[in-house]
Amino acid sequence: MNKTGIRDFFHSKRSLEEFRKFLTESHSIKYGSKDLGDFQTPNHLTDKICNLLADKGVRPDIILEPTCGQGNFVVSALKSFPSVKYIYCVDIQRKYEPSFKLNILKYSLERDINARIELHYDNIFTHRFSEEFVQYLEAPNSEILILGNPPWVTSSELSVLNSTNLPIKSNIKRWRGIEALTGKSNFDIAEFIILQMLKQFSSKRGKLAMLCKTSVIRNIVRDMLKLSLTISNLEALLIDARKEFNINADGALFLADLGSGQLATCTVSSLYNPKQKIKKFGWVDDKFVSDIELYQKYEHLDGQSPFEWRQGVKHDASKVMVLYVNTSGILTNGFAEVIDVEEDRIYPFIKGSELRKPVVMNASKKIIITQTSLRENTDYIAMKYPKLWRYLTSHSAYLDRRKSEIYQRRPRFSLFGIGEYSFKPYKVAISGLYKSPNFSLILPIDGKPAMLDDTCYYLSFNDLNVAIFTWTLLNSQIVKNFLNSIAFLDAKRPYTKDVLMRVNIAKVAEQTSFNEVLNFYGRYLAHYLEEKIEEKDYRDFQDSLKLTTSHPVH
Repeated sequence: MNKTGIRDFFHSKRSLEEFRKFLTESHSIKYGSKDLGDFQTPNHLTDKICNLLADKGVRPDIILEPTCGQGNFVVSALKSFPSVKYIYCVDIQRKYEPSFKLNILKYSLERDINARIELHYDNIFTHRFSEEFVQYLEAPNSEILILGNPPWVTSSELSVLNSTNLPIKSNIKRWRGIEALTGKSNFDIAEFIILQMLKQFSSKRGKLAMLCKTSVIRNIVRDMLKLSLTISNLEALLIDARKEFNINADGALFLADLGSGQLATCTVSSLYNPKQKIKKFGWVDDKFVSDIELYQKYEHLDGQSPFEWRQGVKHDASKVMVLYVNTSGILTNGFAEVIDVEEDRIYPFIKGSELRKPVVMNASKKIIITQTSLRENTDYIAMKYPKLWRYLTSHSAYLDRRKSEIYQRRPRFSLFGIGEYSFKPYKVAISGLYKSPNFSLILPIDGKPAMLDDTCYYLSFNDLNVAIFTWTLLNSQIVKNFLNSIAFLDAKRPYTKDVLMRVNIAKVAEQTSFNEVLNFYGRYLAHYLEEKIEEKDYRDFQDSLKLTTSHPVH
């Protein structure tokens, strides 16, 4: 073994020449690649992580770095774990080989390296570990540390970039039908790598310590029981990803002990202050929650909504389907074309960004609605609304190339997220994208029910009183607290249908007096409406909720 510990430091004459060229010529390696989700971990961060692990008593015999890059984690590990015997490194990008070797060589000039280092440039998704690695791993009482910073990119983002840096395409979470089509089968590459490591090594003694997005950690904790992962003592140590990597994402160091299972919960703290615990999330019985302590105060509200939450309209063709209204009432589309079509199929349109007010009574945009149900044949438009048909066919090239699979084998110019519920006059809606759970009451606009975009979730009603009472209850503090205990605010959409369907409105109504409802109504709505709400109507509403709790209204 040479001074650096790297097996076959120069595995060929070409390798020697490339290293010499790297040292002698002016060069500029482009570190980081969107295609590969590549963010090289700075030295100060790798040092901090390895020192933290050493302070926790981690003493690995073997270190596995599945995405080693320039080797910053390897150098930090050599500093923090002097007793390590064997380091196994893999990376898909051979361009890092000279800088990796140089980093190790420079370190070897300062301190002796007693560990054997094995380096492979290969795809970790298909890589076969060497016999030597297996021998070290199977040695009695050996402990492994799986360390690193896998790519921060999703499978769908790589597909858009036509990348080859993908595992064999699979629905790894086993989503079925429409769930897979509408995005649940998308996954982070880091998540796939971490799961692959856990499946291969979770029966061994040791620890996993990997940087990733917090959403990856959440998904692993959520699915660890389903995937039969034998890991325990889970921690998420938050980092400032903007400061460390200059990226806008929520990230953390994920820690897990290998070799034994326990309750699927994860403690959250900061990497910069690890002793101060922020919260714990995970499973409470059969419920997955974002804050266990807060949830335990409001878990009586966790149940089944008596009303069906719906997602807004998806069309994937805003330049054609969304219309703008100028001060003269003239309609234009996203191509700045003046639009003259029949009014019947045009509806007020509200985007999630407009749901900041408690009551919505106007809309700055309109939308073309081609169907009243998902499978309705759109051929009727040609006969009944010829101007609209001419408009749609004139933009058929734009509409027909919509990529989502949900439009395949469906009528031409189809929408998604449409049904009889869309045309009810009163709606209670929330933006799925914002961190604060604010619910808006949406009243008819110009005599028509408003449509919402697909970042919104809503309930729809024919009865105004039922809409008002529901809107009031959902805006109560106890509902907001409950939602904060189950929703993950670092998610792209903290509030989804799955989350909202857990609010047992009947239980909320039991705890909310008519005076509280009246006060909220008086504050936000009374000056818009002539009608007054009555206590008898509220009692009838409470009674109806009790009857429908076990049989949700659709």
